[in-house]
Amino acid sequence: MLLRLSVQNFAVLENIEVDFSKGMTVLTGESGAGKSKIIEAIGYLEGKRASQEDIRHGKSGAVIEGVFDFPSNEKLNQLLADSSIEEDELYIVRRENMTNSKSLIKINNKMITLNQLKNIMEHVLSIHSQSTHREVLDKSEQLDYLDRYIGLVKEDIFTTYTHDYQSYQSVKSRKEELEYKDRNRLTQLELLKHQYSELSTLELKEDEETELENELEFLSNYENINDALNQIKSLLVSEYPPQGMLYDINQSLETITRYDESYISYKDTLTDAYYLLTELNSQVSNDLSSLDYDSDRLNAIQSRLNQINQLKRKYTKTFEGLLEFQTQLKSDIDDLENISQSFDRLQKEEKMLYDKMEASAERLHQYRLDRKHFLESKLRHELSELEMPDVQFEINLKESQFNPLGYTYAEFLIAVNKGEPLKPLNKIASGGEVSRVSLAIKTIFSDFEHDSLIIFDEIDTGVSGQVAARMVEKMKLLSKQRQVLAISHLPQAAATADFLLHVEKSNVDDRTQSTASYLTEEEKVEEIARMISGSKITEAARLNAEELLRTGKE
Repeated sequence: MLLRLSVQNFAVLENIEVDFSKGMTVLTGESGAGKSKIIEAIGYLEGKRASQEDIRHGKSGAVIEGVFDFPSNEKLNQLLADSSIEEDELYIVRRENMTNSKSLIKINNKMITLNQLKNIMEHVLSIHSQSTHREVLDKSEQLDYLDRYIGLVKEDIFTTYTHDYQSYQSVKSRKEELEYKDRNRLTQLELLKHQYSELSTLELKEDEETELENELEFLSNYENINDALNQIKSLLVSEYPPQGMLYDINQSLETITRYDESYISYKDTLTDAYYLLTELNSQVSNDLSSLDYDSDRLNAIQSRLNQINQLKRKYTKTFEGLLEFQTQLKSDIDDLENISQSFDRLQKEEKMLYDKMEASAERLHQYRLDRKHFLESKLRHELSELEMPDVQFEINLKESQFNPLGYTYAEFLIAVNKGEPLKPLNKIASGGEVSRVSLAIKTIFSDFEHDSLIIFDEIDTGVSGQVAARMVEKMKLLSKQRQVLAISHLPQAAATADFLLHVEKSNVDDRTQSTASYLTEEEKVEEIARMISGSKITEAARLNAEELLRTGKE
């Protein structure tokens, strides 16, 4: 529900702020007063694309802000969460459209995109005008109306078809990819085999690169290592080797520890050190006797690492990546060499899945055929209440191409008068008839939709008398469940409304600007009388207005 609308510098709306309530609010005023601009401003909050033309001349930008009480439904809550908008009691939707082409969109101070705004606000409000009635005439939307009414998407047969359709499309895509590969098979196979040969010739082994690099580092530092080992050996076998010194010290400690136990730990440590040096001497002696500098081995390692690095650069991969690439090449070569077998297998699988999808689509089609009369009957009833007593309505279902909804093609057929043949809904010439069909559909689906605000922008244009009265009744009925805003030139609509918001324009400092204010009961009489008789209000018009107001409250 829209609680407050603030608009600054939006065409003739220089600075207005309007509070809204539950029920039905009708906007009245002379043509060009700015009523449609108010609806357009709300349209910006719904996600209409911004236009520089709407910025008031001489101003740097337009700002439109609406305070909403969002309806509660899972999908809307998820969309808000996906946009990082925290759950709250009220939501402030704000749009700023600047002359420098910058545009800001926020909900509760959280920046969002235009697409996010559209997805969120379609669950909050809907605007209906003569132009948007064309949605009803759009054949692509007509199947959706039927499916929503009969609850098809909640049925297991729809879930089954969706799975079957996706499975078929997946296999079909894989088969087409294989067909493409087959057309380029020889060229592709030659390339893959060359790459595989280049890698397999090296006979790469896991962890080989690390082992080679360690060995290379050792051989590259052979001289330093050999010198260090000889230095250690010379110290260990010198005239006064450290082992001998440790032995002599330990002999003295042996005597001391008999009388002073505090030296025992020193004696034990030096004993360990003595044996450690003895082991070190043995290890160094063994290494010196076996250590041999092999320049051929050094060259071989360097050559091997160069080959590996060349391939790493060529294929922009790590050593581990080369091993994985080699495995993948082998798999791709096998696939291409066995492409005919793979193609035959996919072709059989595609045929099997097509038959399965076709059977699921047939069940969907039959489900629609068996239940379409529910919507046909309901729509005929609603239209008869809108002064179309002789209307004929039928949903023509035909088989068409497979798509995510099945293979059913739906077309709404209508005959307004007796004796006329049924024709497609989009062939209706009368705007008033289109308005009634649109209103009837909106009435039917009001229980199916989650939007809490419905806006009617002059949908009653071209109707009068009893037809107008019936359309007003439908709008009033909708306002029992939803907040309804309407622009109407019908006195009946104004009299039935819970609130009359009067919009008028005036000149201030040689600039035209619009203002909006709610009418008192006395002002309502004058406004409705003006709508009845025009600029010259007669006493009869006032009496008529008072009667309409009394009737509207009943």
